[in-house]
Amino acid sequence: MNQVNYPYPINIDLSRKRVAVIGGGKVAARKVAGLLDARANVFVISPTLCDAIDPAKITWIKKEYETGDISEMDIIIACTNNRSVNQQVTKDATHFQLVNDASDKKQSDFFNVARVESKNLLVTVSTKGKSPAKAKQIKQEIRQWLESKHWFNQEED
Repeated sequence: MNQVNYPYPINIDLSRKRVAVIGGGKVAARKVAGLLDARANVFVISPTLCDAIDPAKITWIKKEYETGDISEMDIIIACTNNRSVNQQVTKDATHFQLVNDASDKKQSDFFNVARVESKNLLVTVSTKGKSPAKAKQIKQEIRQWLESKHWFNQEED
């Protein structure tokens, strides 16, 4: 895989996709929250879960990652605190699967974007994976600007 230098921005309907999140910590919790908002079918592979992940809202595969665990998944996010595990996940993914290694963007097919959303509008911000903190700052400024507009949270006619 190569670093995502020329990303193609798209919105994906995840409601019919099986998404594996490898890891159960704070980074995984952020990924899981966004995936659940997108109505993905989320499978978390981890021996433990942090308190921010509700096991009732996911399929929890309570174990260490092993080759073969992701064979039926469409999208895979490796976000353990062990780089060698994350690297193994990216090696195990097939060319039919999209994979993100949260510890190494060079091994990723995609990266997440910061988003501002209302009922009728979705604005995304990306620094092409270079600075999530900067994307978050820009997102907050865009949100403040949008919220100052009378039309931002109005129903569409």
